[in-house]
Amino acid sequence: MNSGMSACNGLPSRLILSLILLCTFVVGQASHAKQLLAIDDNARFIGTGELVSVEAHWPNGHVTNLWGTHPPGRLIYTKEGRMLVLCMHEQRNEAMHGNVPPELQNKAAGYFGTYKVDTTRHIVSHTVTATLRSAESGTIDRKYEFKSGDLYLSAEATRNGLPVTYVLVWRRA
Repeated sequence: MNSGMSACNGLPSRLILSLILLCTFVVGQASHAKQLLAIDDNARFIGTGELVSVEAHWPNGHVTNLWGTHPPGRLIYTKEGRMLVLCMHEQRNEAMHGNVPPELQNKAAGYFGTYKVDTTRHIVSHTVTATLRSAESGTIDRKYEFKSGDLYLSAEATRNGLPVTYVLVWRRA
């Protein structure tokens, strides 16, 4: 065998070494990029969001706006890991509508606690300290995605015996 050639298909040892170093660099850069995205995702949560929509996505593809077309709401994430959310049906807002019909009295959610972001699985977990509704208690996991600057939070549930995905869209206030 030639002293300047490797056993790998007759390629020169220097070329193989260069390819190994290049692969190591590319893999390292990809890992670094994932770390930067994770840091970026954590930072993107911090601040105040205004509720844009609350949608239910049904198995047949139908989408309904559960709380109207302009539901009021605020979502706050702090850099210390605390969070607070308050949102409601657009006609539930007593500041705007005064007398709220009885059927809308329960069309509101509000809780606060702490949060953690799992950037690998794209999950934000809210650990609830206090809530207005028992449905929002314990630790609540929401899938998250950032699209066009908006935060999309989604959760799987069952409603009327059918699987449904709830999607809340938040825009920076």
